[in-house]
Amino acid sequence: MPPGEQGDSMNAPILLFDRHFLFFLAARGHMSRRFTMAPRRAAIKDMIESLGVPHTEVGAIRVNHQEVDFSFVPTTTEQIVIKAIPTPFDITRKTLLRPQPFDQVKFVADVNVGRLARLLLSLGFDTVYSNGFKDSEVAKIATREQRIVLTRDTALLKRKCIVFARRIRGEDPYLQLKEVLGFFGLARGKFDFLSRCTTCNCRLQPIEKQTILHRLEPKTKRFYTRFSICPNCCRIFWKGSHHGAMKERLRALGIPLDALEERP
Repeated sequence: MPPGEQGDSMNAPILLFDRHFLFFLAARGHMSRRFTMAPRRAAIKDMIESLGVPHTEVGAIRVNHQEVDFSFVPTTTEQIVIKAIPTPFDITRKTLLRPQPFDQVKFVADVNVGRLARLLLSLGFDTVYSNGFKDSEVAKIATREQRIVLTRDTALLKRKCIVFARRIRGEDPYLQLKEVLGFFGLARGKFDFLSRCTTCNCRLQPIEKQTILHRLEPKTKRFYTRFSICPNCCRIFWKGSHHGAMKERLRALGIPLDALEERP
């Protein structure tokens, strides 16, 4: 018997989802948040994900007002409430579903959110990204380096080894950035603006203009005096016309310009 949406069976567990999860349920063609599951011996994580909801989006699972973890196996008559992650999401706090929190906020992004990754790097966040990453590589990096996964690929987030993640909803990269900053409670801090290489994630180092003159275009030589270099890929950075435009777009998102700390 497939999972039903009417909840009329007396011999099967019933799952009740928060409104938050309609994003995922509707994508699978479900119009209800209430499901009667087929009687079978399965962990609640598997039941939740069979309906299209990745475990990384679940904040709490309650049975008779008692919290349980992802390994819980429902009986035939229980009503189970699936709660969303409360925001801002503190990944450094231990919870029943995530008993081993992370020490700090670091990201790994897949090809679906490459422009978001570069914006996070521009704000100084430790963010690993490559448009060549396979799903398995993203999962391994997240596990090995304790990184939060950012993606628009729901299937990727069903991998058991991924603990902290955000399935990005928005399409515009700047709105995606606002989404991430808000969800993880990062919007009110100071940002080490333009301090990282947007390709390598390495911290940039200042470099004297005279040592790189041979690499600069004529107009760049004429109008700019301060430069940085990536110690890994040797890419050169300077605050060109895009610099002011980016700051204005960030300000429009609600990030005050005085939060964008810049190195001289």
